[in-house]
Formats: sequence, C-alpha cells, structure tokens
Amino acid sequence: MARIALVSPPFLPGYMRNARCDFVSLSNTQWFPLWLGYLGAFLEKKNHEVRLIDAPAYGLDHQETQRLALEFRPDFLVVYTGRLSEDNDVSFADKLSSTLEVPAVFVGPYTSIDPEKTLGKARCVKLAVKGEFEHPVADVIDGKDPHDIPNLVYRDGDTVLANPARPLLGRQELDELPFATDFFYRHLNLKHYRTPSEHHPFLDLMTGRGCAWGRCTYCLWVHSFVKGAVYNTRSVESVVEEFRFVKNRIPAIRSLMIQDDTVTEERAEEISLGLLKAGVKSVWSCYLRGNVSFETLQLMARAGCRNVHVGYESADQVILAKIRKGLTVERMTRFTEEAKRAGLHIHGDFAIGFPGETEESIRKTIDWAWKLRPDTAQFQLMIPFPGTPFYEELASQGYLEGGSPDYPHLSRQEMEAWAKKAYRRFYISLPFLKQVLAHPIDMFLSKLDTYWNAVPSVFWKRYRR
Repeated sequence: MARIALVSPPFLPGYMRNARCDFVSLSNTQWFPLWLGYLGAFLEKKNHEVRLIDAPAYGLDHQETQRLALEFRPDFLVVYTGRLSEDNDVSFADKLSSTLEVPAVFVGPYTSIDPEKTLGKARCVKLAVKGEFEHPVADVIDGKDPHDIPNLVYRDGDTVLANPARPLLGRQELDELPFATDFFYRHLNLKHYRTPSEHHPFLDLMTGRGCAWGRCTYCLWVHSFVKGAVYNTRSVESVVEEFRFVKNRIPAIRSLMIQDDTVTEERAEEISLGLLKAGVKSVWSCYLRGNVSFETLQLMARAGCRNVHVGYESADQVILAKIRKGLTVERMTRFTEEAKRAGLHIHGDFAIGFPGETEESIRKTIDWAWKLRPDTAQFQLMIPFPGTPFYEELASQGYLEGGSPDYPHLSRQEMEAWAKKAYRRFYISLPFLKQVLAHPIDMFLSKLDTYWNAVPSVFWKRYRR
C-alpha cells in the first residue's frame, strides 16, 4: 500500500481548472475535480491511501498547500495541471517533489494537450500521462516499467519519450470504478463547490466519457483527452445505483450534475427510464445538445431532471457552421421553447470570439440570449486550446494575442467589453428581477457570494483568463 497525494495546485484567487476550460471565474464557480476523484476512488480500491488537495476550491496558497502535502507524507504525487496555470503548476510540482523526495506525475486534459512540452518544462518531475490516467498512474505506483505503460510520457535521460495510447475505458471498466460521489463526500468539504445554475449543495458525477457528436472545432476534451466522436457509457444499472447511493447516504445533496460532455437523446431516455423504473427520485442536471425532442424532455422532467446546460454558442448561422456545431438557430430556439414547456430549467452557454465574429454577430447573439431567456446564462470569451482546429486556424492567420482571439477588425479588449455588456443586459433586467422575486432564496440569497464576485467583473474589473 502506498500513500498518494492528488493535487490541484494553487494559483490565482477564483481560478477554476476542474471544468472543460480553465479561467478565473466571474461567479466564483467551482466544479468538483472529477478526473482526480475517479483516480482517487480507483486507487483506494487498490488499497492505497489517498489525500485529495484541491487548492483553488479551498482558496489555499502555495505555502498552505505544501504544508498539507508535507503533513500527509505521500509516497507519490499526482498533479493536475491547467492551461493558464501551467508554468505555476510545473514549478510547484517540481518544488514539492524535491522537498518530499518522492516522484510525481502530471495528468489531466490540459497536460494531454502537449505532455512532452509540459514535461520539458520540469526539472524534477519526469512523468506525465496523455489521456485517461487511472490505469497508467496505478501502473507507475505498482512499479511497472515505464516503457511498458500505455499513455505514459516520460523523461529518459535528456530525452522525452511517449508510449502508445491505451484503449479507452469501456463499459465494464467504467462500471468497475467506484462512485466519485462517495469519494468526494468522504474527502472534500462540499461547501467549497458552487455554481449559479445548480442547487447547493450538489455533487458531480459522470455516466460516460467522450462526446458522441465530437466535431466542434473548439472543444478541449474532444481533441486532447477522449478524442473524436466517441461516447463510452456506464450501464444504466450502475448509474441508478449511484443515484440511489447518494439519495440514501448523502440526503443533504440537493442536485446531481451529470458531467458527461453531452448526454445524447438515447442516453437521456435510458437514464430517465432507469430512474423511473427503480423508483429513485432525485434532482439532477446534465449537458444536452439543443435538438432533443419534446417527448424526451418531458420524460427527463418526470424522472427528476431539473436543469439542462446547453451550448448555444452563437446566433450567427455562418459561425455555427464554421465551428461544426451541427445545429441551427431555429432548431435551438424551438428546443428552448419545448424545454421550458416540459418544465426544465436551462443554463445557456453563449460564446464570443469565434472566427468570423463581428460586432453585428455579437449583437445578434446577445439579442438571441435575451429572447431565449434561459434561467442562467454564461457569455464566454472563447479560449483557443492548442491542438484544436480553432487554435490552429487562429494561429495560422496570426489572430492570437496572449493566447486569446484577437482579430484585425475586433480586438480582444473589444470582445471583453462586449462580454461584459452581455452579462449586464441579461442579468440587470426586469425578466431576471421577476425570477429573483419568484424564487428569492435560490435566485438571490443563496448566491450572494456569486453576485459579490461577479459585479466588479462585469463593470470594471479586467478578465483574467
């Protein structure tokens, strides 16, 4: 048995690296460290002792994080890196590995963008994993020869070598992973994890890995982690059992957030029917494409689904085609009407900064968001991740500035200003005020810290991203 410290390193206040993109959150949102959670649960199943240190969520600085790691005295370090924080993460991992005199490995979707480059920045850390990392990390801990571990990238002298890829985890292997919800409940203080769209306290879980659509040009996980149009799922029986476990063992949880890239219509039907058949009554949310049928939306609502997260992106059809969204503005508009009619809440994800963006297309998107009126909305200034077609297009044309989109006709600063305008128009409005008055606890009192952090960001504070 070994002692393993799983670390999401400290960085800027409000920084979030546990989601599909990393940035300093305007709303102080923190999702659960899902990938580290599944690794931790897997390692515990193999009788290792695990400590999870999620420094950004807890607001820990470098000294406090190091102190916690030293107190635990691990035999091995697993460090989950970010895009924005990569240099910081490498430096912190090097120092911690050297101080503790133990080996360390970099993991996660951001490491998977270019693990050779990430590892090349390190002095002490000699290992990294590209892609799913439960089995590679366990193999390293068990003392297996690095040359024989698929997905592993490692330094051999002055050379960085990359092993062949391991097949993605299939249904049987996913079903054999212990519940991340149980691991989080035992290892984390749930009060540190909040997001405006979900009831608090909530828990994250995954029922599958990958995206069945898998074509969007900007998606990090599709192009670096679980690649392509693939959606490997757990059995419905396993998912229902985890819902039942949370209901019975952690009754304080008010919502379960399914963090699959995108829950397909077929998968939504399977899960809904499974929950209804089993008589498990839980509140849950998920990511959904804006083309699911009204009948399925009704079924989801009957099965306890409260909220769906929908990537609308842009109201400009040319941009939607260019980013390979595979949906039309008209279809997503009809979906929104039907989702509301089915009784579902909606969190809308809108984006600014795609190729072809203009002030007119931004206005159209803001107007569209206003007309759709999802319950909550996010206006993301797009992040071009290396390795995605989006990044490659911008890099080839010289449209990147500090890692952000910057066009000759539309600067990064102008797009930031537009994003702030979008937030102000959406939230400082009579329709939103009516929502607050109708649900004062869920829409206001429980989100005071969110508003406290968001107000400066949408008025005068510059984005850190």
